[in-house]
Amino acid sequence: MTLPSSGPISLSQLQSEFGGSNPISMSEYYLLGPNIPYAGVGYANYSTGISGGYVTGIPNQGDIPLSDYRGKMKALTYTGYYSGGDTTPVKTGFGFGSVSATFDPATYLGTLSSGDNFFVSCQNTTGWPYGWYYGSYDTAVLYCTYGSSSSLTVPQVYGKQWRPFVSYNGSNTVTIGGVYGGSKTDYGAGQNFLQGICRT
Repeated sequence: MTLPSSGPISLSQLQSEFGGSNPISMSEYYLLGPNIPYAGVGYANYSTGISGGYVTGIPNQGDIPLSDYRGKMKALTYTGYYSGGDTTPVKTGFGFGSVSATFDPATYLGTLSSGDNFFVSCQNTTGWPYGWYYGSYDTAVLYCTYGSSSSLTVPQVYGKQWRPFVSYNGSNTVTIGGVYGGSKTDYGAGQNFLQGICRT
């Protein structure tokens, strides 16, 4: 789930966390390599989803000390469908106007301490029969620091829009959800789910 934050790191631990093949080669674990394919996400880039591993502070070439992987983890990613078949562990209800759900980030990340950083991605479910879906604005990615509160809501860019949001209270509660904004309609409904969470 998360590599140790102190002490030695082994190649087998890297393989268990990020995947890979035998014999183990360090080149498998370069940033942007086959098992850690993403350098990061734009936290305010609403069209950016979460996929693959998210880590910082790891080189993309040359010799890499195993200590660089301390505290790193592969992103936990999920999908969500209004009509069922989802893998997400956290999903809001389906409703009109505004919906939300809360969870403790430590459930997925382990114990958090002051200054620890992580991100949370919330996305609109697909397949819901009402609402307004704009693929470029269906995801909100929030960078969080334990001990500091933060929040993000996708901006209003269309006349009728279901807008995902994420907020963090700086301690043990993350809230994900969605809110309808725009002109009056009979279809201002939606649902949201936890799409990704990872230490950074």
